[in-house]
Amino acid sequence: MNMQDRVKMKVRDGDVRKEDFLPFLLGYEKEEAILEASRCLHCKIPRCKEACPIHNDIPDFIKYIKDDDLENAYHTIRLRSSLSEICGTVCPHEDQCEGACVLGIKGESVAIGALERYVSKWARENGFDKEEKKETNGKKVACIGSGPASLACALKLVKEGYSVDIYEKDGFVGGVLTWGIPSYRLEREAIKHKIEILKELGVSFILDQKVKDLTRLREDYDAIFLGIGAPDPNHMHINGEDLKGIYQADTFLKAINMAPLENGRRHFEACGERVVVVGGGNVAMDAARDAIRLPQVKEVMIVYRRTEDEMPACKEELEHAKEEGVIFKTLVNPIEFQGEGCLKEVVLAINELGKPDQSGRRRPVDTGKRMTIEADTVVLALGFSNDKTLGDNTDDLDIDKWGCFIVDDMGRTSAKVVYAGGDATSGASTVVKAMDAGQKAARAIIEDLS
Repeated sequence: MNMQDRVKMKVRDGDVRKEDFLPFLLGYEKEEAILEASRCLHCKIPRCKEACPIHNDIPDFIKYIKDDDLENAYHTIRLRSSLSEICGTVCPHEDQCEGACVLGIKGESVAIGALERYVSKWARENGFDKEEKKETNGKKVACIGSGPASLACALKLVKEGYSVDIYEKDGFVGGVLTWGIPSYRLEREAIKHKIEILKELGVSFILDQKVKDLTRLREDYDAIFLGIGAPDPNHMHINGEDLKGIYQADTFLKAINMAPLENGRRHFEACGERVVVVGGGNVAMDAARDAIRLPQVKEVMIVYRRTEDEMPACKEELEHAKEEGVIFKTLVNPIEFQGEGCLKEVVLAINELGKPDQSGRRRPVDTGKRMTIEADTVVLALGFSNDKTLGDNTDDLDIDKWGCFIVDDMGRTSAKVVYAGGDATSGASTVVKAMDAGQKAARAIIEDLS
């Protein structure tokens, strides 16, 4: 095998997998994983490790895979990652570790994400991911929100002997991992298993509890961690946005991803036959791929104001959407939704690219030309903003102009015994960065309460 040629991970065919919500990434077999691990050059200066947000010891765990020593491979990964199977599946590897791989300069980078997923899934299925905890130390911590930041924070704390309660505003655990990431992308068993481990260690989950004020919690707990994410969807503020048939991405994804899985299918009868998804990020890809799996849907189109090259979505996710039949229409932007009570049409402005903006991407410029397309359902995947409720209701808790909690490098806020991490401090970002923030905040809590 040429060192430049990656061992392709098997996936289900696009025409087949779009008929259900079952996992489509089939993963590596043992021989395939060993062969792919053998491609690693074990660089003296591992750029992949530096590019990883948590600086995972990537060359080391890959060497263990090459030697067929999966137990040590997993233990190497878990030193820095408490959600490794999840991160190995949903991390934007092409922009992080794999993007820095030397082999990627002239060929294909090592499939680091697929190898991490392979090892972590093996550990889960073979019982090598069990956790032990120290004797209870009498200290109590509350984690607000049950997404990746809080799960990571709670795991580290409970292992050190802290009593941890997780408060969740919804009636289910996992935050965006559960409602936002479709089950065909991330196996639900990976999430459920991690939650069961936390429960076995003694973590309590208090559901349907939206925390709006910290006064009582500060009296009842020695420390509080805020991992509430960035829950407020952004709006377009254009005519017709209130028509029936127009959904924010979080509402649309929750309706589908929280529906029962019956014979491989999920259902959302309120969705129409012609679906338009507005946006170019990973959330837009998830919404489009969810929609195309609904039995009544005949066409799904993603409209984006720039070109495909400027789309922030992972290229792999974009290609998966295309394989499943999603249509892409770029350099267009909705300026009006039309209909009498219910959505019927979307009026699009036709753009061209101008000079780069602050993000480095070329700014879309309205040409003045218009086109109208028919649609029964529109999903607005325009990103998320932060909830300012806790900041506004807590005098000593500082937030910035975007509503993010202001923290130091370890997640300490301006409020005494209050810590924060994840999207609540950075704005909408990645699972691995949220996990890292939760782990850092846990270390700060342990240091401050010792």
